[in-house]
Amino acid sequence: MARRKNKELLKFVEEIGGEEAKEVIKALEKKVEATDEELAEITGIRVNTVRKILYSLYDNQLAEFRRTRDKDTGWYYYYWHLETKRLSDIIRSKKMQELKKLKEALEEETKEIYYHCGTPGHPRLTFDEAMEYEFRCPLCGEMLMQYDNTKVVKELQERIKKLEKELGIKA
Repeated sequence: MARRKNKELLKFVEEIGGEEAKEVIKALEKKVEATDEELAEITGIRVNTVRKILYSLYDNQLAEFRRTRDKDTGWYYYYWHLETKRLSDIIRSKKMQELKKLKEALEEETKEIYYHCGTPGHPRLTFDEAMEYEFRCPLCGEMLMQYDNTKVVKELQERIKKLEKELGIKA
């Protein structure tokens, strides 16, 4: 597997299942095809966790399996392997979903005026919500002041710009 593709795969897999998922992927790359028990033995991760990771990879179209039946016991064995041909399309699709969410968040941040009491952990309220509480914090009763969200808006704009550049949407 190409180094860049492997790096993308590991980053994507880490988002799906954390550090343990990366270990399963690395073991699967070395073995090419393996059962969940073999992967658990190689990685030292519990079999149930390995199965959960494999099913998550399967749901994200990054792993597939071949099922065989043991003639003596009647048990089914699943031999897992990586399926990375569609990796670029899958990552692009996830990034497009993220971009959509960021744009929605940006629209929400720019169309509303927010109010906050200044206490960390207390809710930010829209103008209508602040009116309902007579511009008093519903948790502590302090006076609500207009919340300056320019930093949040700027961060969202930067993340959108970076993601659009990665996707080749805008220069």
